[in-house]
Amino acid sequence: ASGGVVTLCFDAESGLLARMVRYTDSPVGPLVTRIDYDEYREVVGVQVPVRWTLSWLSGRSVIELTDVQPNVQIPAERFARPGQ
Repeated sequence: ASGGVVTLCFDAESGLLARMVRYTDSPVGPLVTRIDYDEYREVVGVQVPVRWTLSWLSGRSVIELTDVQPNVQIPAERFARPGQ
């Protein structure tokens, strides 16, 4: 609805998502954000990428997951404001 476009690129052999490129309109023109997904590992029967490389106009970040646990209970106090 906002006019954004996403291109998804899949690995031809595995069928897993390899790259997502997002195009967003801005007052200065289109902004492009690219996320490359690497090093898939099986977690409870599902392939999960544990390394994400985010690239945008002025920078790059790498996110590496060391532990993936689906459906873990999180105590409510973790969401409390600091100092309470």
